[in-house]
Amino acid sequence: MRTAAAVAAIILALPLAAAAQPAESASNAAPPAAQGPMTVERIDSGFLVAPDFKVTTVDHTTSELAGVYAGWLTDNTFLVGAGGYWLTNGASDRQMGYGGLVLQWMAHTNDAIGFSAKTLIGGGQATLSSPASQFFVVPDPRGTAFGPNARVRYREGFFVAEPEVDLLVRFSKHVRLTVGAGYRLIGDDGGDVNRLR
Repeated sequence: MRTAAAVAAIILALPLAAAAQPAESASNAAPPAAQGPMTVERIDSGFLVAPDFKVTTVDHTTSELAGVYAGWLTDNTFLVGAGGYWLTNGASDRQMGYGGLVLQWMAHTNDAIGFSAKTLIGGGQATLSSPASQFFVVPDPRGTAFGPNARVRYREGFFVAEPEVDLLVRFSKHVRLTVGAGYRLIGDDGGDVNRLR
């Protein structure tokens, strides 16, 4: 009978010992690390193409430039690409076109209003006219020379850097209107910098 009582006491004590074991293990274990909030966001990157229209001054005349720039936009923030612009209201003696590398940084692109800073660095070519007296005059094959009031047309290449700042108005995920202001810096060997910048 004593053996039966001892077996019964052991059987009854086993669940208590088992229940005490996890509590004892948990008190010896290291506390769990504190976990903070984590935000997971998709990085939106892709190819961007944007038409561009500018009102500017070329050869001391209010002029319009039409163009386009395109490139790879990373995280809706930084664009690396290329662009080109052409004078739309030129004449045979007043033409200009230029293009080059485009770098653009944008902020708040997912908001209704954002802003950006952009620059184009490259080169171009212009056609202008000037009085013939500015040049060394060589008689033409028929033996005549330019008169004192004659004008000549000539082409020249130039370096261009065009920084600008823009305000971005968002209409949808893929459509924005950009309004901005910039300045066209021109570098060339001739004296026409003031006429082209």
